[in-house]
Amino acid sequence: MLKYEYKNAVNIGDVSLEDIEKVDYIKAYSNLMEKLNNGVVGFREVIYDDLDKYSDFKNEDGKNVVVVGMGGSILGTMAIYYGLSLYNYNNAYFIDNSDPEKTLSILKKVDLNNSIIYIISKSGNTLETLVNYYLIKRKIEKLDSFKGDIIFITNDGKLKREAEKNNYKVYSIPENVPGRFSVFTVVGLAPLYSLGIDISKILEGAKYMDKLCQNKNIFKNPALLNGVIHYLHEKKGRSISVVMSYIERLKYFGEWYKQLFGESLGKNNNGLTPLLSIGAKDQHSLLQLYMDGKKDKVITFITTEKYDLDEEITFEDINDEKISCNLSNIIKFEQMATEISLTQRGVPNVRITLDKVDEFSLGAMMYMYEMQVGFMGELYNIDAYNQPAVEEEKRICWKLIKEYGKYGDR
Repeated sequence: MLKYEYKNAVNIGDVSLEDIEKVDYIKAYSNLMEKLNNGVVGFREVIYDDLDKYSDFKNEDGKNVVVVGMGGSILGTMAIYYGLSLYNYNNAYFIDNSDPEKTLSILKKVDLNNSIIYIISKSGNTLETLVNYYLIKRKIEKLDSFKGDIIFITNDGKLKREAEKNNYKVYSIPENVPGRFSVFTVVGLAPLYSLGIDISKILEGAKYMDKLCQNKNIFKNPALLNGVIHYLHEKKGRSISVVMSYIERLKYFGEWYKQLFGESLGKNNNGLTPLLSIGAKDQHSLLQLYMDGKKDKVITFITTEKYDLDEEITFEDINDEKISCNLSNIIKFEQMATEISLTQRGVPNVRITLDKVDEFSLGAMMYMYEMQVGFMGELYNIDAYNQPAVEEEKRICWKLIKEYGKYGDR
């Protein structure tokens, strides 16, 4: 479960409840529902898929799970895994970037012979994924025999041809689900299942949120309401959307949210710039900017009623007075103080409160953001499911690699 609080985004500044009522959100709602119902966009239908097919990915022997992907092919999986792991990362390895130090350091320590290796790219041509796969392939070829498993999740391109040539297992992604919306497909659920995570509870959370998001009453539909609030503030010049999480293990949720917002909505001179902050750390670095800098931001606080680890502590304050409380109370009061301070300074903010960080709540929150982006795409009258500008960089990069090779000349 989660609670959504929006009063600090409409009680201050120049956006009001009356402004919300003036937005044609019913049209945005109807347009998105039509796309979802007709299968033009498929990120809703996949949360109702049969889970029996995931038995193929059972990891009875406790093998390592190595996930190779980029962007939407890996960030959702990382968001859920790290969100649930309480810093005990055990047998999970995520390889995404082309940074050689990161990739090679992981490959030095992981035993590929005792691993399930997921190679994930919807297009099959993602440069970073392709290169990292070839690094793994070279390492496997040096082994006397390979006893691990390689699973390709791809629809096309070089990686699909590579999988078919080597008789690797290949699973496809629904064509109507863009990569950054694919966490509830085989892209996210297969490796999470291999890691022992209860994917049925993730989907229960998504389904719970889906019921809320089908409500035409905007004040009972958190995704639609949050979308309209951010849309209105962006039109007033607040074009930076900051997620400030007071749950540090949701850092990769923030990374996932940045791609979802940036790649979906940043089109035709529209969109918000997504930023991630971690409380209470960033109170000591960015809060000065948020409070006293340009008023161009909307803050979303994420907090929880219950932390899985907690204990009581007694300490002395700066006046040598004794205080006794739970550790969790410290960060909760820091969040409250930041929220009050920002509100007093006229910085609009909303708050998402999870009952606790578990499969259900993460499924609900991530699906809420997917629906919010869908609604906002309709408000902006843009295609929230493509990324045409990104393709230009990819073409230039391939050209540079082929022209200059290993020399890296500029």
